[in-house]
Amino acid sequence: MRFALVLWISLALGAPPLLHSQVRVWEGTLPLAASDEGAPDENPPFDAFSSLENYPYTMRLNVRKTETMHTWRAVFLENEYLKCTVLPDVGGHIYTCVDKINGVPMFFANPSLKKMLIAYRGAWAAFGEEFNFPVSHNWVSISPVDFAYGKAADGSASVTVGNRDRVYGMDWTVEIVLRPGSAVLEERVTLSNRTDLRHHYFWWNNGAVQVWKDSRFWYPMRLTTDMEPWPVDSKGVDQSLIGNETAGQVERFSYGTREPFMGLYSPHTNSGVAHYAAYDQVPAKKVWSWGVDQYDLDYIKGLSDNGSDYSEVQSGLFKDQNTFEFLEPQQTVRFSEFWMPVRGIGAISRANLDGVVAMVRERQANGKIALTAGFNANHAIPGASIDISDGTASVFEESAALDPATTWTHRIADLPADKKYTFVLKNAKGETLLQHTEDTYNAATHDQMKEPPAPQALAKKDWGERDFLADGATQEIGGDYLMAWDGYTSGLAKFPASFELQKAAGRLGVSQFHFEEAVKYLGQAEVHATSDAELHYYRGVAETALGNPHDAREELEVAHSAPEFRAAAGLLLAEMLARDHDGAGALKQLEESCPVAYGDLRCIEETVALERSTGAAERAKSLARESLAKFPTSLFLRNELAKLGTPSPEMDRHLAADTNRILNLVLEYDRLGLYSDSLELLSRSYPSVAPEESEPRALSPANDPQLAYYRGYCRERLGQSGKADYDAAAQMPLLYVFPNQADTFPVLRAALASNPQDASAHFLLGALWFSKGIVDPALAEWKLAESLNPKIPSLQASTGRALLEIKKQPAQAAEELQRGLQMEPANPALYLQLDQAMQQTGRTPLQRAEMMMSIPDPANMPEDLLRALVDALHQAGKNDEANAAAARQFHFPPRKAGEQPRSPAPAK
Repeated sequence: MRFALVLWISLALGAPPLLHSQVRVWEGTLPLAASDEGAPDENPPFDAFSSLENYPYTMRLNVRKTETMHTWRAVFLENEYLKCTVLPDVGGHIYTCVDKINGVPMFFANPSLKKMLIAYRGAWAAFGEEFNFPVSHNWVSISPVDFAYGKAADGSASVTVGNRDRVYGMDWTVEIVLRPGSAVLEERVTLSNRTDLRHHYFWWNNGAVQVWKDSRFWYPMRLTTDMEPWPVDSKGVDQSLIGNETAGQVERFSYGTREPFMGLYSPHTNSGVAHYAAYDQVPAKKVWSWGVDQYDLDYIKGLSDNGSDYSEVQSGLFKDQNTFEFLEPQQTVRFSEFWMPVRGIGAISRANLDGVVAMVRERQANGKIALTAGFNANHAIPGASIDISDGTASVFEESAALDPATTWTHRIADLPADKKYTFVLKNAKGETLLQHTEDTYNAATHDQMKEPPAPQALAKKDWGERDFLADGATQEIGGDYLMAWDGYTSGLAKFPASFELQKAAGRLGVSQFHFEEAVKYLGQAEVHATSDAELHYYRGVAETALGNPHDAREELEVAHSAPEFRAAAGLLLAEMLARDHDGAGALKQLEESCPVAYGDLRCIEETVALERSTGAAERAKSLARESLAKFPTSLFLRNELAKLGTPSPEMDRHLAADTNRILNLVLEYDRLGLYSDSLELLSRSYPSVAPEESEPRALSPANDPQLAYYRGYCRERLGQSGKADYDAAAQMPLLYVFPNQADTFPVLRAALASNPQDASAHFLLGALWFSKGIVDPALAEWKLAESLNPKIPSLQASTGRALLEIKKQPAQAAEELQRGLQMEPANPALYLQLDQAMQQTGRTPLQRAEMMMSIPDPANMPEDLLRALVDALHQAGKNDEANAAAARQFHFPPRKAGEQPRSPAPAK
């Protein structure tokens, strides 16, 4: 049914018929229902309030039970054997790839996008293939991303999807490729840190596959990371079989296997999917299944309209999803992954890029076995030879012309059961393409592993220098930078001369806007290690942020001499030269530090812009065209080509859908001192876009105060007046405006120099400080903002929560939150925080209930809180008016005399 729908769409769009060995790619639409959402949470998800790193994204927590049909943009990619559908406005997911031989989708083609609160930001939907970087179920899992598509000279075609995250500013792209005559879906992954600072990351590729109780995971491992045997665990349960997962959700990570493949096969459809990636590139494997107990089946119903079940075949770079590494400044990681359909062979014993083999035994009544071997070719293999042997002699030989359209199988009866049999496939030249011996894998067993002794925990008062360092490093690599900062600085309070703690705190301080402290700690560390390039590099970044270009240049020049920081430091030096109006010197610096041949996108983009701005238009155009073919989602290169006479028709529409895309371009031009280019971007009249192409409640460019503040700043840098733009920004709504760039500090300070009474600029400056847990300067700015305009959204909610949770001042917090209820009574966070503040000041449940129920319109109160307050009134014998009002608002029955409150449902 779903395949027919996609096929109908392609025909309706007028796609030409597919010719043999031809690959096509085209853009169309896909009608697909999705859960409705209410407005995102207006309150910024500051890191100080959460262990998750979501700021500056909005939280999408208001998922509703209703659904609406949407017409999504879709890019279709098709060859003889596969037809894939990519949804750029839903995270760049591959919605599915249909195996045209049997009509079965490789990936879970959920008939609707039913959302649940599972992702980092809340709303998430289960379907297709999801790309996760730098965190899992990442920030744009169901949001619009960048995309491009085209054909190559070798006859292949591809779709490229990608995104630059708002938290760190790192890029991921996946080029999804089909080749003529191949049943393999190829994915070329690029993970890039184009920023000046290191950031933690991982990568997990999540392929959702529809399953039934007879479906089975085929993973070449003997152990999982929790030291459980696989597939039969320590309780004797074969966890690879979906129907056996009666104890609930199954999450297992591979341990000790160096095999490059894995897969899932369903006898229900006699088909499956296999994944392949070189072990030295993508070594980790994960099994995920919801299980088949009733509790988890209820979750399946919440994620699918037709009750279909799915499991996940996941591949990753690191051993599990608690393990991260750092991506260093200007570091890029590239690797490839491959998916292939499996059909008609019953199992997945081994897979590679040539094909998939299955070897399945049946025990006969006479004690011997029958062995069935099956093979799916991923491309034509004329003149192939197949040999099956028992280790000493051949038991079967055959020559065959293999092709993806035909499944090869053979059954051999009456074989001795005590031998292992080996399948060998060779091509016409006699080269071995695939070889497998039954149940034989390069995978460690439990008796080969030695579990490390558990570390001895020390009380924090007994910690030494290494303990503080290790604890801070653990927090930092896990992304809890506020805890890491506290750990490093606590260690330095006890061990002020520690070089390692000075270095760690200084380096982290740069990313956390503690620029003065960073310079101090890094300077102290430099006394002990004058040639440490990393110290000089990060101190150079901090001095730049503090507005000390001379000191910054000295530090960066030292770092530039070290190979590991040559590109990153050279970029910053080139940008300094460009801002000093030395375009020729900047180009020379880039050529010395990260030449175009080096393949770094930021270096290439800045080279193009500087070539154009210094008059070498033809060189700039040639480089931009050549580079855009390699980096097709680069908005900067597309914008440069438009300036050079090659317009991109959809560019403005794409920029209008996400003002952060505009801001990213502006930040890059500003770093080069090309303020006129920034101003042109900030002054355009952008078109309106369909809601599916934007984040929920996204600001339009004309209504984004950050863009207006930057517009005024750029005018000032060009010697013009920015007052009109600053004044316009001050009047724009601040709902969902969450600044997080260090480069925004001088912009807001310039706005405040123009108008010290600008409440919006004070509020945003406070949010910028608080985004890194810098509390006192933030509260000072917010206090000023409130005195000027108390109706700023989330102002009292954020201030009150900071007073309550960080400053530990519940009485002051309660006062602030009560003022907030007068300003924005529809903000549910105010009620929750006020209830907690009153608890901490000693108010009884009845006192809290009476106070909260006196609020004019309790309908805005979160239902769980209102129920608790009604319960408190009920238990005190006051269940009449308030109880009835709550019942009317929330449609739950009033408590009866003697009725006890219901227990809350267990949390998942």
